[in-house]
Amino acid sequence: MNVLFLMSDSLTPHLTGFHGDNAARTPHLDQLARNGVVFENAYCNSPLCAPSRASMVTGRYVSEIGAFDNASEFSSEWPTIGHALGAVGYETAIIGKMHFIGHDQNHGFDHRIALETDYTKRYDPRGYNIAYQWQQPSGGNPAGPGWMGPSYVNSSEWDDYRHHYDRDETIHREVLSYLSAKGRDSAPFFCCVSYHAPHNPFWIPNQFRELFRDKDLPLPRVPEGVDTCHGPMDAWLNDFHYQPEVAEEMMKEDNLRWLYETYYGMTYDLDRRIGEVLALLKKNGLDDDTAIVFASDHGDMLGHRGMLQKRCFYERSARIALMGSFPGQWQQGARLNAPVSLIDLFPTFADMAGAPCPDNLPGASLAPSLEKGTEPEERPVFIEYHGEGVHAPCFAVRKDDLKYVYVHGHEERLYNVVEDPDEWTNLIDEKRYAPVISKLKAAVLEQFDPDNIAEKALVSQHNRRFVYECVLKEATE
Repeated sequence: MNVLFLMSDSLTPHLTGFHGDNAARTPHLDQLARNGVVFENAYCNSPLCAPSRASMVTGRYVSEIGAFDNASEFSSEWPTIGHALGAVGYETAIIGKMHFIGHDQNHGFDHRIALETDYTKRYDPRGYNIAYQWQQPSGGNPAGPGWMGPSYVNSSEWDDYRHHYDRDETIHREVLSYLSAKGRDSAPFFCCVSYHAPHNPFWIPNQFRELFRDKDLPLPRVPEGVDTCHGPMDAWLNDFHYQPEVAEEMMKEDNLRWLYETYYGMTYDLDRRIGEVLALLKKNGLDDDTAIVFASDHGDMLGHRGMLQKRCFYERSARIALMGSFPGQWQQGARLNAPVSLIDLFPTFADMAGAPCPDNLPGASLAPSLEKGTEPEERPVFIEYHGEGVHAPCFAVRKDDLKYVYVHGHEERLYNVVEDPDEWTNLIDEKRYAPVISKLKAAVLEQFDPDNIAEKALVSQHNRRFVYECVLKEATE
C-alpha cells in the first residue's frame, strides 16, 4: 500500500463543494469525498503554518515541542511520521511547503523535493525578528504590514503577485515527475504533496477568477449591533493583522467580491492540480493500491467578523478540511461528526502502514473510522496558540457541540458551534453552562500547564531576539 498525503494551505472547508458550498468548484475533491470518508469537524492544533505542521508530523502539541510561532525552531529530537514509516520500508518524501524552522529540513523524510518553494530552506537567524515579544505593547507585525491586512484589500500591489502560483507550478511539476517514476512493482511510498493555494496574498490568473464573477458568493456580513471583538485575544490579533487600518475598505462589497472570487479561483486551481495527480495515479495503475488523505493546515477568517488571516480559534480559522479515500479498502460516502484533529494523523498513518508509533502520543488512530465508516471515539479536541500577536498562552477545546476558549490570565469564552456556527454569542456568563464550563476548563488545565508554557515561550522569545539583534549588529559592522 502507498500513501499519498495531499495538503493545502489556509483552506477553510466552509468554501468547498464537499462541505456543501454550491458556489465552489472542487469536482476532484468532491469525488474523493464521495469515494471516501469526510471528517466534518476536524481541527488544526494550532492555527498557524509552522506550528500546525510541526504538530501534525510529530503528533504532539506545540507547547510540548516548543513550536510556538513561525520563527520557533523545530528540534530534530522529535520522532515524526517520516521516521516511523521509513522504519518499515516506506520511501518517504515531502514535495513542496512544510515550513520546518531550523537546520533540519528533512525530519526523518528521505526526500525534500521542491524545497526551494518553501518559506524556510535553511537556518537563518534573521527570521527570528518575527518572534513576537509578549511583554511589548500590542501592535502590528514587527516585520511590517506585508502580507497582513493590506493583502486583503484589492490594490495594484497585488495585480501580478504570481509568487505562490509559480511555486505551486514547480511543486506540481515535481509531484508529476515523482509519481511518473512509480509503478506497481515500486517500493511502497509515503508522499506528502503540499501546495500553497489558497494562502494570501491573493492572486490567480483571470480565467480562474472569471468562473466566479457572476456567482452568488457567501460574502461575510456582520449583523447590525453586534460587537465582533469578544475579548483581548481578538483585540490583540486585530492589531497584529493591521485590521483597524483596513477594516473599512476590506468589508466593502466590491472588495469582498474581489477577495472571494480570487480565493475561489485559487481553490479551483488547487483542485485542478489534484485532479491531474489522481489521473496520473490511475494511468500508472497505482490508484487501487494508494490510500489518499487530504487536509489543510488551518483556515482563514476572510472577513468574517471583520477579521482576517488565522491565529484565532473561530471556526473559519481553526477548522480544517480532512478526508481519506481508498476504494475497496475504506468506507465510501461516510461523513463523520465526532471532532478530530491533525495530531491524529501520525497514529493513523502508523496504523495503516504497520509502523512503530511512540506510545505517549495524545492523538488517536482514525484508521478504524476510515475502514468501517464508524464514528471516532468522542473526546475533547484541543487547540492552542502562543505565537505572533498574542500576549499570553491561549487554548481552546471542542467537546460535543461546545467550544471553550481560555486565554491564561485574561479571558474565558464558550460557544455552541452547532447552534451558532458564526460564534456571535459568548455563553460564558450563562449560569446553565457553569458545570460544563468548569469541566472544560479542568480538561484544558489537565492537558496543559499555562504557567510553564508562558515561562518557556518567554525564554524562547528573549533568546531568539538576542540572537537576532547580535546577527543584525554583526551584519552592519
